[in-house]
Amino acid sequence: MLRILITLMFAFSSLFVSAQNYNVDIENSKVVIDGTSNVHDWQSEAEQFSGNAAIELEEDSLISISDLQFNVVVDGIKSGKGGMDSKTYDALNKDKYPNITFVLSEVTSINDSSLTATGDLTISGVTKSIQMDVLYEILPDGSVLFEGTQNINMKDYDVDPPRAMFGAIRAGEEVDVIFDAKFIQ
Repeated sequence: MLRILITLMFAFSSLFVSAQNYNVDIENSKVVIDGTSNVHDWQSEAEQFSGNAAIELEEDSLISISDLQFNVVVDGIKSGKGGMDSKTYDALNKDKYPNITFVLSEVTSINDSSLTATGDLTISGVTKSIQMDVLYEILPDGSVLFEGTQNINMKDYDVDPPRAMFGAIRAGEEVDVIFDAKFIQ
């Protein structure tokens, strides 16, 4: 009888899969912002960010994601040009709002290598719900790599695109945020 009970416990325990906590592997992740201006295209990279999530995997399949949060430190966004960085920080009102955050609301669909998610993106104190399509890959070590590009209009977040040279150089309203985020246990 005891042997049957133990066998049943093991059989049922394999049916229950729980989410595991994952964190962003900063060394192997990247967040880049691509933008335009009336003079030339530009690019900045987020050098300071963090993130965590509860991710449920079953064998080689992504089952669910919950509690995902991602944070970018505004003064960690670097273009390699100090003047441009300063204008960016001013436009994003970094002293009052030092972080850009994304908080997952729900994953609406999961396929073999992609998912669609909605969540709240907060920039410069303004929060908007966004939907994004994301590619993912479960790596042999059990980590999960998420990749995607999200178009953002700065005006939607009450951010005036940066200007330089007394307004002669004007950044475009839209930017593309390109992310390559590896989450590890």
